[in-house]
Amino acid sequence: MVKYLIMILCFVFSTASLAENYYENHETGWYWFDDPAQKVIKPIPEKKSLDNDPTESVDKVKKTIKHALDKAIVDPTPENVERYITLQNEMSQRANQFANTWQEVLLKHPELNYSISHPTNNVALQVYHENESKQKNAVLEQFAQHSGLFFFYRSTCPYCQRFAPILKHFAETNHITIIAITMDGIALPEFPDSKHDSGQAEKFHVTVEPSLYAVDPKSQKAYPVAFGLTSETELQNNIYNIMTHYQDGIS
Repeated sequence: MVKYLIMILCFVFSTASLAENYYENHETGWYWFDDPAQKVIKPIPEKKSLDNDPTESVDKVKKTIKHALDKAIVDPTPENVERYITLQNEMSQRANQFANTWQEVLLKHPELNYSISHPTNNVALQVYHENESKQKNAVLEQFAQHSGLFFFYRSTCPYCQRFAPILKHFAETNHITIIAITMDGIALPEFPDSKHDSGQAEKFHVTVEPSLYAVDPKSQKAYPVAFGLTSETELQNNIYNIMTHYQDGIS
């Protein structure tokens, strides 16, 4: 008996609740359950992709600005010019933000600052060049201890005639041995002890005069240093690069 009473009470309370729901939401109707087919499913808003190609984005902005400029030029109304100026100012603002962030990053990570090892201001640049000159002189001194230069020329060549005193002064200043080889059998005044070409030019693949090669007798390797009329500064830089960067030569 108690069991049936409990069931009746539960039914009464449940129908009362349904009645209450009906009067509160009568426009919905009195249903024991909601029909899933009658529900309106709201679409989930798509998230904006964060993987847009930055190159495409920048290209799009550039095209927009260019289009605005072209339009302002073809039809220079106040509205068209104003739109171009607005777009250009926005781009300038982005560039300023980039520059400011660049400086912020360099302050946090000074090892990324290229100007520390390659300065641009006058005072630091002077120190940089002084240190670089010392390094190059030290390398040239090392080069002179175990290597020399082969100088191929022709006595009638005006560039050879002009280059000969430059080369002689450079060699004497840096105590570098030079073996001069005349291609036509006539020696230039700066190199009276020149040797006649007896196959050396072919071995070094000489095709122009003047030609200058660095030779290491120990490794039996040769490196091209200069072709044509060359300054002492260029000679120094080229030999420095050979000594510090090049690995293979002409054997």
